[in-house]
Amino acid sequence: MFLRFFSFNISYIYPMSFLNNFLDKTGLSLVFKRRIDDETLMHQNLAIIEQALGDILQNIESDIETEKQGLFKHPENPIEGSLGYLQYIINKPSGEKLILPRFSLVSCNSIKMTDTYRRLKDRLAESGYIIELKEVNIDYQGNDTYAQPADIFDDFERYFVVQISGW
Repeated sequence: MFLRFFSFNISYIYPMSFLNNFLDKTGLSLVFKRRIDDETLMHQNLAIIEQALGDILQNIESDIETEKQGLFKHPENPIEGSLGYLQYIINKPSGEKLILPRFSLVSCNSIKMTDTYRRLKDRLAESGYIIELKEVNIDYQGNDTYAQPADIFDDFERYFVVQISGW
């Protein structure tokens, strides 16, 4: 009886506090903690992306006509004339590139699931144009690359580009 009471009290008093202290002091508690605001940050980034896609949606017809005439300024190609495509970098409202941090939950698929992307895709499909969403990775030297990272984990910063073609 004494043994039973003694073991009950020890298991009641010490296990969780001992386990918590052990995890905190060894640093292992970080492994079990959920990252704060991952989903909140994802929704904020998707809201910024939807706003950028909405701006594209408003101006797409006039931009296509301007590009067909060879008057659209392509940042990567200063030569005048039509290149047969439009390329939009997803920007923040301030005008700078929306560079997503490492391990961000935003992906091409989550962008394609947004209402604004679907409306843009439907509008372009009616006219027979092709829309493509590309992910551009920024490697450790700061260079842009469309190639997938060689690492097991996708730990590069990245941004997204919408390319429209078909004329």
